Amino acid sequence: MAPEYALWGYLTDKADVYSFGVVALELVAGIKNIKFRPQENYVCLLDWALVSNQKGKLMELVDPKLGSQFNKKEATRMIKVAMLCTNPSPALRPSMSAVVSMLEGRTTVDELIMGPNIHDLPLTIGALGDQFDPIENQSESEVRNHSWDGTCVGSSSISVRDP
Repeated sequence: MAPEYALWGYLTDKADVYSFGVVALELVAGIKNIKFRPQENYVCLLDWALVSNQKGKLMELVDPKLGSQFNKKEATRMIKVAMLCTNPSPALRPSMSAVVSMLEGRTTVDELIMGPNIHDLPLTIGALGDQFDPIENQSESEVRNHSWDGTCVGSSSISVRDP
C-alpha cells in the first residue's frame, strides 16, 4: 500500500504505481512483501531490495527456485522498475505508461532517486500538506503515531473522519 494512502488517506494514480511495483518485486522474488523476513536487518522485501541495490547485488533478489533459468537483463530491468514504482515520494514515481515502456525495453530505466525516509518524516508531512488539503479532524499526534519506515508499508488501518 502506498505510504501516502496508508498514512494520510490520499489516493492517487501514483498509489496504483506503487502497488504495481510491490507486485512486480514479489513476482521476481517469489515471495510476498509482508511475509518476507529472512534477517532481522530487513523490515520487508522492499527494504531488502533497497539494500541489495545499494550493494550492487540485485540478482540476490531473484527467486532461487528459478536457478539460472531466467534472463538476467530482464530480471534486473523488472527489479529496477519495481523500485522506481515503490519510491516513497509519489512525485518521483513514474507514470504507468512510462513503466510499460521501460518494461518493454522501449525506453531506458531511469536512475533510482529516493524520496524522504523516516528521518525526514516531519518534512514529508509538511511537503504532502503543501500538495494536498489537510486531513480534517485528525490531530498531529495521530499522524506521528503511524509506523512507517519510509520504504514500505506492510499493513494499513483506516480511520473514520466526521463529515
